Amino acid sequence: MNKNKYLFEIGVEELPASYIRPAIDFMVNYFDDQFHNHKIEFQNIEKYSTPRRLALIINGFSDSQKDSKKEIIGPPKTIAYDNEGNLNKIGLGFIKKQNLSLQDIIIKKLEKGEYITAIKIIKGKPTSEILKQISIEVINKIQFPKTMRWFDNGISFARPIRWIVALFNQTILSFQVGDVKSNCYSFGNRFENIHNRFDIRNIDEYQSELENHFIIPDREKRKKLIIKQIQETANKVNGIPTADAQLIETVTDLVEYPSTSLGKFDNSFLKLPNEILITTLSEIKKCFSVSNQKDELLPYFICISNSNPQTIDKIKYGYERVINARFTDAKFYFETDKKTKLINRIEILKKITFQKDLGTLFDKTERMRKIGKYIANTLNYDDNKIDRAVLLSKTDLTTLMLGEKEYTKLQGFMGWQYALYDGEDKEVAKAIFEQYLPRYKDDILPETKTGIVLSLVDKIDTICGCFFVGLSPSGSYDPLGLRKAGNSVIKILDNHNLSISLNNLIAQSMKSFVLDDKKDIDFIKSELLSFFKQRIKNHFHQMTDEIDYDVINAIMASGFFDIPDLIIRAKNLQIFKSHKDFRKLIIGFKRASNILSDSEEEAELDVHLLTEFEEKKLYQKIIQITPEYLNCVKDKNYQKSFDILVSLKDDIDDFFDNVMVMVEDKKIRENRMALLRIINQTFLKTADLSKIVYEI
Repeated sequence: MNKNKYLFEIGVEELPASYIRPAIDFMVNYFDDQFHNHKIEFQNIEKYSTPRRLALIINGFSDSQKDSKKEIIGPPKTIAYDNEGNLNKIGLGFIKKQNLSLQDIIIKKLEKGEYITAIKIIKGKPTSEILKQISIEVINKIQFPKTMRWFDNGISFARPIRWIVALFNQTILSFQVGDVKSNCYSFGNRFENIHNRFDIRNIDEYQSELENHFIIPDREKRKKLIIKQIQETANKVNGIPTADAQLIETVTDLVEYPSTSLGKFDNSFLKLPNEILITTLSEIKKCFSVSNQKDELLPYFICISNSNPQTIDKIKYGYERVINARFTDAKFYFETDKKTKLINRIEILKKITFQKDLGTLFDKTERMRKIGKYIANTLNYDDNKIDRAVLLSKTDLTTLMLGEKEYTKLQGFMGWQYALYDGEDKEVAKAIFEQYLPRYKDDILPETKTGIVLSLVDKIDTICGCFFVGLSPSGSYDPLGLRKAGNSVIKILDNHNLSISLNNLIAQSMKSFVLDDKKDIDFIKSELLSFFKQRIKNHFHQMTDEIDYDVINAIMASGFFDIPDLIIRAKNLQIFKSHKDFRKLIIGFKRASNILSDSEEEAELDVHLLTEFEEKKLYQKIIQITPEYLNCVKDKNYQKSFDILVSLKDDIDDFFDNVMVMVEDKKIRENRMALLRIINQTFLKTADLSKIVYEI
């Protein structure tokens, strides 16, 4: 086993926490890909990261690339040899150009004749040479949300690069990026001193050497230590720290050597809603709140610092001073906001732009009220409650509390609290909060009927409005989060089993936008349906029930998107695929679909033109089964509807075996196509079986 090791560390000024994991993962993947591309075998790649360093250790790689063979085809034998069978000027020129010898030459018979050829051995490059190349490349290729240039070195990076460690076993791999030369020294934690540079001579001791200088480079080890310290700190007051997984991830990338301390704030602030306190602690100072066994907040918080553990008390004092000040501000905002009822804030919405081409928040609210009324009537929900909730839904955005950027994540929640204080109906008040659900993957969904409708109308209006003004998502571009909103709509409709057509929701929403000659409304609706079609497919793929991709395509071909109904049909068609006569039915249906694709007209069926026994028999069978079939579709008894369709199999087979569809007589030909069209349209009420893939 190869024992080669390579340590590569990029030392920088403090990176934003959100930049670190994507960057280090990119580095791992890039080295992995390049090693494979260059045919260099290796054992594994270890990754390390802190706010001031991105580092990799690559273990067990070979000294050089594998040698490779390359077949080189030269000139034809007829022009490479003279009449005496010796290589002529052309043949010798080929040997010289390719740096070959006479012994390397062979004659190979190809399609166009015999050619002189040679197998050339290409010696692999030393791994050290390739490592230099990859190391320089990866620095230039890491993508950050924002980058900066410093001095005149021409390099862009998230933050200035201050040092580079490039250690090949015990030898410095020498290269330069901008004005920074690779070396073997790194830097310890800032609180040591400003001259805390130290050499790394043994890659195996990289972690321990950094830990001696108050750096824990292993992110998972640092994370576990933070969790342990938080719990131990909370135990001092018999408390339970906030279970905030995202905050844990964030603070892990904010420190190199975590130290925790227990801070305290004034008990009077506990009168504020818990979410205000928790948000202040987590969003502003990245601190953890503490609760008792009854899930009641205690007047304590836990802060994580990157400072010398011996000076942590000074840090704690600074945190307490800032947090008590911010709580004082929050209390002022909250008490002041309560003096103006939400219903009296509606006029202010006329002054707040939702989107420059879509008007104000007031305009959005008015559009949402129209869709809300339609959904309420369709689902037989309380129209008055829904209209009241929609009317108040955006008013909390006018409050002092949500005017502070740190509290924007409380939108909806603050509206809920203020609405309760105003004496609004409890379901109406809660709906103001539920309109934003789900906020992230695996988040809770709205529960109240009013909240469900408010969440749907808010998202539908935003999606349709953005498509209307040309802001549809493209590639990775989706600044308004329309895909997330679309996914949420599908999830809500499925989870609450709401049989309401997305087609109709789109049509109702589009009625609210002012049309002009430049807008092709049918095209916009088509684009919206395509957008939701992809969201529906994504939802199917995430379901625990395994549905084949061709089944999904088949049931969606109708173009009518009632989510619960689509799911029921898909599950039944998936089961039906195992029916013993399913394949034969598919073949007949595909034959009908293929013939109809060549039809230029859509003539009505004339039963008097049915002359052959088999076509009359098929028509009679369709007439016979249609009433029961349509009742099954109406009752969503799709398993039985598929069984009924199977009963057509023999009649369809007899028709194709004995009746010529594409006859010379146009009337007869079009009439037989009309018969096939009836079959096609009948099947489409459940699925387009031509989309089903089967093995021949």
